[in-house]
Amino acid sequence: MTARLGKRYWLLWSSSSLAALGDGMRLVALPLLAYSVTDDPGNITLIMVFASLPGLLVGPLAGVLVDRLDRRRVIAAANVLRAVPVLVFAAFVQSGDVRLPLVYALALLLPVFEVMVDSAVQPLMSELLPEVLLEKGNSRIFIARMLAQDVLGSPVAGALMAVSASLPFLVNGATFLGATVLVLLLGARSAVRGPLPAAVAPGRDAPDGGAARVWRDLKEGMAAIWHTPMLRTIALTSAVLNFVLLVGSSLLVIYAKEDLRLTDTQFALLFSAAAVGSALGGWAAPHIVERLGTRLTMTVGLVAIGASRAGFGLAHGFWSALTAFFAIGTAWFVFGVAVTSYMQRATPNSLVGRVYATSQALSYGAAVLAALTAGALARVTSVRSIMLLGGLAAIACGLVAWRTTSPGPDRDGRAAAEDQDNGPAAVGPDADRAERPEFADDLNTQALD
Repeated sequence: MTARLGKRYWLLWSSSSLAALGDGMRLVALPLLAYSVTDDPGNITLIMVFASLPGLLVGPLAGVLVDRLDRRRVIAAANVLRAVPVLVFAAFVQSGDVRLPLVYALALLLPVFEVMVDSAVQPLMSELLPEVLLEKGNSRIFIARMLAQDVLGSPVAGALMAVSASLPFLVNGATFLGATVLVLLLGARSAVRGPLPAAVAPGRDAPDGGAARVWRDLKEGMAAIWHTPMLRTIALTSAVLNFVLLVGSSLLVIYAKEDLRLTDTQFALLFSAAAVGSALGGWAAPHIVERLGTRLTMTVGLVAIGASRAGFGLAHGFWSALTAFFAIGTAWFVFGVAVTSYMQRATPNSLVGRVYATSQALSYGAAVLAALTAGALARVTSVRSIMLLGGLAAIACGLVAWRTTSPGPDRDGRAAAEDQDNGPAAVGPDADRAERPEFADDLNTQALD
């Protein structure tokens, strides 16, 4: 028998899925709209650069914010702040006054609030769920967001744009407002979390002023990553993985058309195969982590991602490419569920926002670098070679991850404090929540399947 995820989790799941559906529509509609204004590849690529910059520049600050405030209210406020510019942009599109600077402004502004939402969801998940359900909860949310964004959002955006170019953006704004209502239905701050520790509580007295306090909070988040070997390895390997995969993704359409000779329909089916693989990987991830532990699951996931991307680089024709994309989607979700659940479990709840946002900032920086260098790399080597080398780099990440982390007595990260360097004592897992009085009622009242 297994404990159920609970009503409050499903409210968060619904809010996240609805926002992801809107994101999927906008992510398809915005480049198409930009292409109607300019067909310059450099101008189109800038959309990706602008979309990645906020996570790099303001991500850690967003982590400080969500560790100081009620995470539920942060998500609600950020969703409203996402809805406003999208609806204003829809009005410009409806009037026919669409200019490239407006497209860039929307691409730059929305990720600022998206980072806030994502950074708040991570600690909120660890508030709502007992540790034993983190993998299950993360896998369900990952699968739902992927299906909503990539499987449903794309065709819905195409159908809406056929009616009016402004409709995807109007509906996107509505999904953000709906997501706001759903997350507010979670009610008051979870009793699991309790008050923030004095070290990070908002408004604490300090002689060195607000800016110094923010800097100290930022350093606490960075120290939490650096002095926990597993978290450090996850952050660094994720950044490298993001770079090598996004360099290839930036050139994907060229590879598919010129090297693989795929039709438009076959090219679209690659993403369908990745979506099916992602759903399978997300479903299987909790069971894999339970059997192998986080360290081995992460290593196997990285090696599988690398082997799949290398296989894609060696592909000749549609079916081998389709198989490789399916495998990439499966391995990527297994890796993602494992490392996200470890971070939530092994990090004190008062630090989760900063740890997640700082790790994401590294990945966003890698994305910016990938967008800026993809074209230059394609000029000095073939796209097929870039795909193959990216796969080999991902395999190397897996081997490095295995060598630079120790197994520890608890494979799932519940004893992460024993896996730390001699860094700040603040870093380490919360006490087992099943033994904490404030969690006891929650566990005892959960229905059993």
